[in-house]
Amino acid sequence: MTPELLVQKWGYLAVFIGTFLEGETILVMAGFAAERGHLQILLVALVAFAGAYVGHVFWFWLGRAKGVKLLDRFPRMKKHFGKGIRMFERYGAPAIFITQWLYGLRITCAMIIGISRISTIKFLIYEAVSCAVWALAISFAGFFFGKAVERVLGRAAHIEKWGLLVLVVVGLSVWMYHRWKERQEES
Repeated sequence: MTPELLVQKWGYLAVFIGTFLEGETILVMAGFAAERGHLQILLVALVAFAGAYVGHVFWFWLGRAKGVKLLDRFPRMKKHFGKGIRMFERYGAPAIFITQWLYGLRITCAMIIGISRISTIKFLIYEAVSCAVWALAISFAGFFFGKAVERVLGRAAHIEKWGLLVLVVVGLSVWMYHRWKERQEES
């Protein structure tokens, strides 16, 4: 099921679950749906914030509770551990803010931060600010993308859907290529 269909069928629940994981695509689609009048943009941003924040706190807690045992169990995460810990050592607590913008590494980074000795309160505060900024930026990017499409194409829904389909196909292709490349590097 495409992110567009998930948002249409499940609305805010799809936004919450999608942002609990790695949610840019679903969040852009939700912002686009808000521009079309199917969802409310501020509620989309609020739900996205909640999903991302709850997700990152969960992964942080998992890293804090299970730590290195999880890295041994998931070799792909272990591969990213070195990059994440170097970034965290270099930038300190502000790295929490930076990791929110690293697609594909957010879950791993939250676990790494959990493994580190940063205070829980500091993590919760930085993460709240980071998730709020991220949710607003990505939600409104989708919303204004929808406005731009409407302005350029008018209300030509059939053209709009093809353009959206092309964006989804290109996005999935790039994601699949990166997954393939990671598997090649692991071999």
